[in-house]
Amino acid sequence: MKKFTLLAALMVLFCGANLSAKSFDWSKCWCNYGADIKEGDFIVNVDGGLWYSDFGYSVHDGFWFIPPVMAEVQYAMKIWELPFTFGGYAGMRGYGYSYKNAENEDVSAKYFGVFFGGEASYHIQLPPEGLDLYATTRIGANIPFVKPGKHWTPDYFQFGQSFGANWFFNDTVGINLEFGFPFSKFGVALKF
Repeated sequence: MKKFTLLAALMVLFCGANLSAKSFDWSKCWCNYGADIKEGDFIVNVDGGLWYSDFGYSVHDGFWFIPPVMAEVQYAMKIWELPFTFGGYAGMRGYGYSYKNAENEDVSAKYFGVFFGGEASYHIQLPPEGLDLYATTRIGANIPFVKPGKHWTPDYFQFGQSFGANWFFNDTVGINLEFGFPFSKFGVALKF
């Protein structure tokens, strides 16, 4: 029954997007924000997610992690005709592991820290009406509060890129989904 409900929901979404695409002005999609975002708007995302290194350490016994929890604020500002947002992000995360290596030595590490940085996103308008697609470039830093042992290499500096989408249900509230490096995230999007 769940598969049928999911299939029906996807078909309704596809048909709705197809109907709205017929009246959509495709010639200006590259120079407009989606989801009725306007120049001068603020977009605030509050998200949780996964850090790229969480996948690599998870093969070890005794691995644990605190998923990254973050907030970002972006300001919509066009450059020439191109729809950009500029802003920053900040969050925290943690992880640890403990296992015996091939030489039967104990290997363990713990990390807890904050991350922050600046970002720029290019937006594109596509149907349906509440959808905002974007590509982001980030540059930032990590500051550890709990430093792990000798088996850890710090990544104080970070550079990343991602693709994402905001889906706004009304003029103010929506959801955010993003995949990329150094993290992928999902959460609430607010527009002011």
